Amino acid sequence: MRDTGIILVSALLFGHLLFGLLPSVFETWNAQAFDQLFVLRASEFPSRIPYDSTIVHVDETDSTVQALTGSYLTRQQYAQVVRNLGEMKTALQIWDYIFRAPASPEEDQYFFECNRKAGNAYYGLAFSLLNEPPVVRPPRPETDWEYLSRTKWYVRMEGDPRTMYVGGNPILTFPELASSARGLGYLSLRIDRDGVFRRAPLLVRYEDAYYPSFAFRAVCDYLHVTPDRVVVRPGTSIILEGAWRPGGEPHDITIPVDARCNLTINFVGPWRGSMTHYQFATVYHLSDDRDAMENDWMPLFQGKIAVVSVASTGAADVAPVPTDNDFPLSGVHANVINTILTENFLRDVGSSGMLVVELITLGLVGLFALQFSSRGMWVGAILIVVGYIVAAVALFLYGNVILNIVRPVLINVLAVFAVLAYRFINEEREKETLRQSFEAYLPPTVVKRMLQQPESAFEVQKKTVTILFSDIKSFTTYSSTMTPDQIQKMLDEYFTAMVDIVFKYEGTVDKYIGDGLMVFFGAPEPQPDHALRCVRAAIEMQRKCRELKEQWVVKGLFPLRVRVGINTGDVVVGNMGTRKKLSYTVLGSDVNLANRLESNAPVEGILISERTWQFVKDQVPTRRLEPILVKGLETPIQVYEVLVEDAPTAS
Repeated sequence: MRDTGIILVSALLFGHLLFGLLPSVFETWNAQAFDQLFVLRASEFPSRIPYDSTIVHVDETDSTVQALTGSYLTRQQYAQVVRNLGEMKTALQIWDYIFRAPASPEEDQYFFECNRKAGNAYYGLAFSLLNEPPVVRPPRPETDWEYLSRTKWYVRMEGDPRTMYVGGNPILTFPELASSARGLGYLSLRIDRDGVFRRAPLLVRYEDAYYPSFAFRAVCDYLHVTPDRVVVRPGTSIILEGAWRPGGEPHDITIPVDARCNLTINFVGPWRGSMTHYQFATVYHLSDDRDAMENDWMPLFQGKIAVVSVASTGAADVAPVPTDNDFPLSGVHANVINTILTENFLRDVGSSGMLVVELITLGLVGLFALQFSSRGMWVGAILIVVGYIVAAVALFLYGNVILNIVRPVLINVLAVFAVLAYRFINEEREKETLRQSFEAYLPPTVVKRMLQQPESAFEVQKKTVTILFSDIKSFTTYSSTMTPDQIQKMLDEYFTAMVDIVFKYEGTVDKYIGDGLMVFFGAPEPQPDHALRCVRAAIEMQRKCRELKEQWVVKGLFPLRVRVGINTGDVVVGNMGTRKKLSYTVLGSDVNLANRLESNAPVEGILISERTWQFVKDQVPTRRLEPILVKGLETPIQVYEVLVEDAPTAS
């Protein structure tokens, strides 16, 4: 549990570190994943799209130019459209144009008159969105600076405005035209890292006050909100106090914004099909048919906010947005207006909220990790990730909530892989521990089979096994005359030969007791013939000892003679001890009896109990001996000697 907790916390920290160090990669992935929610909503859930039909588009397209002039539009034609829109009683007409310089005096004069008569036209200006005020003013006509100073807004600031953009390097619709219109607003937007427009700054700092964006100025006028009733809290909200629209009741509108006073735009869908569009040329020609204008078209435009812009092929003022790769930027301003008028704001959960979400999902991953196997954890993790994505989609569609999609998924995937890697490493370490532990007293073939199911190796259970004890006669006395090196070499040769024989019959070496040896047969793997295996191994061990004795005597060494005792019985078998120090052994009174039989066995002989004899009597030559009384038992027990010389040689 502790290690799993450390892994989960590490995955959380590493996920945040990746987003912090590589925002151009991971923040971009997250933004693009979120874009797909707009596409999904537009294609599969059109009823969830918030569109205020007050907003209409008047598009200057390729057919507009061909229908009117064949080359380019004149100021007189723009003026006539302003006039017609005014006469059709539009609430506002916002022109996504910057007319930087005058044209001919006659055309400009007519343009001014149409603007004054309509009284509801807005035009654009451009700012460089800076982090700090410019040190030096760029060269501009003094009339430009005078106009900006005269029209800047004094809003109620409740917070630190230094996080907001500064409007610098202005490019204006020339002041005479601007003065004849309802006003100007800046068209400037800041593109995201991946080249997509998703947010719009509603206000920027300018001199000692603020300047509104093109869309924000228009919507404030439409809602009858003066600058003194605009409350700005950078990083939290912009509040329009007492906002009201025709036929509605005054109420406050709270617009969620980031520290830059960016509004996250709730796009209604693609350029075509999501909002109402009319042709620029059609509106222009209405002046030739007053009856059609008043009877047919005025109901379509009366009280509307008309967004006039260039939407022709090859227009420069297009860019990617979540729903389109080539979206006229006038549509961005229209979507800003729509988002505010519908009050259908997208709300970011924020850093603290996302941290809670990530901790919850990681907690679920941890729960699956602690409760299930690797496969179960994989299934659980997939369910968590899929469930989170479904929740993110549902919250967007039905709650306008923005969740970070990529980071929690990344963190959970990292956590799952880390837990699985930890499990793999830990299991390999445990297998290696088992291998090192078992290979000392199990045949290699048995160890290999056991490592395929290592959990069974730790089971402690009761089994019927056959236990063998062997001991070298008088070795302790003789070793007092030998050097430690000689003792080590002799025992090494002896034990190597004995263990090889035990492993040949797939027995288990329990322990070395000085010059004695304890082994058993029948565990950990079941052996129906464990008694026969044990006796045959003992016979071969005695024969090998006779060979070693002859070799050692020739060399002037100790005359090797061994006693062997064997008993079959029910014992407790398994790994005993701690996880740091384990011993695979057998416990029980039948183990002690085998040890007592070894003490009473003839030198160079094998003494077995009656129970062992019952298993081997038809296959191994034996001789019945007189019952013996052993330590720990009150009654004599029947014993048998295995006739080593008469036993057949093992194949």
